[in-house]
Amino acid sequence: MREVVIDVFPGVYPPSDDSYMLADVVNSMELKGKKFLEIGCGSGIVSITAAVRGAEVTAVDINPRAAECTLHNAEKSGVKIRAFQSDLFENVTGEFDVIAFNPPYLPGTEDDPDYDVAWSGGEDGRAVLDRFLKEFDRYLKPCGVLLLVHSSLNNPAKTMEILEEKGYRVDIMAQEQFFLETLYVIRAVKPCP
Repeated sequence: MREVVIDVFPGVYPPSDDSYMLADVVNSMELKGKKFLEIGCGSGIVSITAAVRGAEVTAVDINPRAAECTLHNAEKSGVKIRAFQSDLFENVTGEFDVIAFNPPYLPGTEDDPDYDVAWSGGEDGRAVLDRFLKEFDRYLKPCGVLLLVHSSLNNPAKTMEILEEKGYRVDIMAQEQFFLETLYVIRAVKPCP
């Protein structure tokens, strides 16, 4: 298996515990020939892991430097992916077998001195997540899989309920306890026709 090489450009969210958790889940999946979309690719660790597993990968981030960083790291890791700037699905077309998203989920507002679009999910930590949940379904093929990083700080039960109401089969693929929160990787499988 190829080694995933990660350099982090200035101004790009570096891989953290949540990124590694999601990458581990992706690494456990059969992805050969699957169309894989990562929203919020950051340095590209999750997208590159999917490409190493044989997926056809599209990676987007609101930060154009993140898309550049992801392309750089994909080349260094010996895989080809598409990466470009997009605010969620704004510049995305087509349908995918797998969509992965590690949203900004920490509560915070632009008034906070350390505010950063890479981690701040608004007042309740759900601002970006709730926008995503309204849009993602039309980009996921029937029987497709959504992988979503979630924090105990922003109501994972609400997210799971939203997904179940859409008819998705929902479970927890991974979880890890940290000082102030528990992080989860939620898997939601779209109904098959």
